[in-house]
Amino acid sequence: MADAADVLVIGGGPAGAVAATVLADAGHRVLVLERERFPRYHIGESLLSATLPILDAIGATPAIERHGFLRKPGGTFQWGRQREPWSFWFQEDPGGRPHAYHVVRAQFDQLLLDNAGAHGAEVREEHAVTAVEHDDGRPVVHARSAAGGTLRLAPRFVVDASGQAAVIGKARALRRFDDFFKNLAIFGYFRGAERLPGELANHILSAAFADGWFWYIPLHDDTMSVGAVVDARRWRELADGDPEATYRGLIARCPAVAERLARASLVSPIRVIRDYSYTSTRFTGPGFLMAGDAACFIDPVFSTGVHLACLAGFLGARAVDRILSGAAPEAEALAQYEAAYRGAFERYLRFLYFFYDHNEDPDSYFWTARRILSHAPADLSTREAFVRLISGNGDWHAAETLVAEEHARWADGIRSGRPSAVPGNDLLRVRTTSTLTGLPARPRDGS
Repeated sequence: MADAADVLVIGGGPAGAVAATVLADAGHRVLVLERERFPRYHIGESLLSATLPILDAIGATPAIERHGFLRKPGGTFQWGRQREPWSFWFQEDPGGRPHAYHVVRAQFDQLLLDNAGAHGAEVREEHAVTAVEHDDGRPVVHARSAAGGTLRLAPRFVVDASGQAAVIGKARALRRFDDFFKNLAIFGYFRGAERLPGELANHILSAAFADGWFWYIPLHDDTMSVGAVVDARRWRELADGDPEATYRGLIARCPAVAERLARASLVSPIRVIRDYSYTSTRFTGPGFLMAGDAACFIDPVFSTGVHLACLAGFLGARAVDRILSGAAPEAEALAQYEAAYRGAFERYLRFLYFFYDHNEDPDSYFWTARRILSHAPADLSTREAFVRLISGNGDWHAAETLVAEEHARWADGIRSGRPSAVPGNDLLRVRTTSTLTGLPARPRDGS
């Protein structure tokens, strides 16, 4: 068995790259095993400004700025109980950042992985981890290279950032899918698409329609990322049978998107992702933690994927450093990581339950099936957890009152032109990241 690094990171996406960089900066020997050869395609192009302090902390911001990704000043929504579009702006965040980015993920992820290597992490691409076992309390990692060679490594700690492959989570049956977001995404890329007008040109558009909702994201390579999120149960067979016809049919059913694509050309294959909203019964165990999509993923309507991955990579690396340096017992450090990351994930989850519920379309199967007060998971323990998440306790009657009150606040905020006042909006703010990580909200130079 080969003597491995102090920490073995499974996966070189944002969670893995952030974790590897932080741990290498702390003086640990870090090995990243990435299944694919970068650059590789990945969905999830729109970032939050709340992620920028983490990108600053790992030293990735200069390369990201130089690359020329589009700056994202905010988002525009055609969503809710009023039909007029409404927008939010990152500049409305007191003490925050005025923008985020829209990124081509193949390029963005390459920058982050290269950055991890530049900070001292060893990166081996085309090395797939096949199993993680334990030998006398120490993790043992089995991997295979693209050339067919096998590795058996014994690091002091493992960070599973393997994305939706979830090497550890799947092997240990930890994953639990969210029936409320039983959706599939079908998406592609257009050239020649019409942008939003004027100062909204670099906004992401999220447009609800009868069968679900669309994202519409401008990218710096002059393409537009366009994806529909629809009910998995209703659309799976159609999407599998003829994805392009299904995709074009959905576009035609959403005027806000169809009108802007009238003179555009599809320049990519159509891709489909199913059953992508989930959590895990636990995020940690002896000698390991799971970060980013390996632990949990939530519906992409508020662009939280990369943010939660980077946050998990950063918090997870801090926990591992405390364990390896002797600053905290493993059980204590992992419990703190689990509480912080699961807490962040569940706050976003609750926010999105209410956001979905706020879009009202009584004639739509998709939207009526996603009403909070009509969603009752069959399993009693799952139902109790859902009610507790919504209302703060297990009382369904309290949930009913709270839903009504929160929708009144949502409606008031949007109607008055102050989307920043809606409940839960603080989750999108930079200071939330600063509170969780201890990082400054702004760069040291104040820019």
